[in-house]
Amino acid sequence: MRWMMALLAGLGCCALGLAVAGAASQRMQMLAACEQALRCIRTGICLRGEVLADVLRGLPAADAQERAWAYFFGVLGEALALRPSALLAEEWVVAWRQAAAKHPPLRTLSEEDTKLLSPLWEELGRTPRTAQEALLDHVMEAVAAHRAHLREKLEDTRRVSRTLGMLGGLALFLLLI
Repeated sequence: MRWMMALLAGLGCCALGLAVAGAASQRMQMLAACEQALRCIRTGICLRGEVLADVLRGLPAADAQERAWAYFFGVLGEALALRPSALLAEEWVVAWRQAAAKHPPLRTLSEEDTKLLSPLWEELGRTPRTAQEALLDHVMEAVAAHRAHLREKLEDTRRVSRTLGMLGGLALFLLLI
């Protein structure tokens, strides 16, 4: 009986380490999906000349991360379609809360990650097409640079959390036996 409890405690420790490692991986995947969504928005607005609300509502979504962003931008697009004069910043906050409640992967993003998108809610849809293209390019570059910076840091975090989880679980198992 005692060894069963030790085993469960050890496995719990291992699972915690793997969960932290998984969250770091998911954060990187969410940032990559964000970049993809921004590319699609840029293509719709700048190359096809579509209305912002229509572009936001029609984003493609192949995987869970892209579905989360498509849902977020879709909610934003719906709000803009219903109220074209609405402020994007106010709608952004409402859409983010709604999307994060429905799609938990969005919650893996830090405040630093989401702050990279703040120029969008300040200027998107209110400037000429060339200015929007430059804005989207700027935000995509910022997200790509942020991902590159985080890649090494998060790889270390994943490695350390996996190792500590395994070693902590093994140590806890041995102590409780």
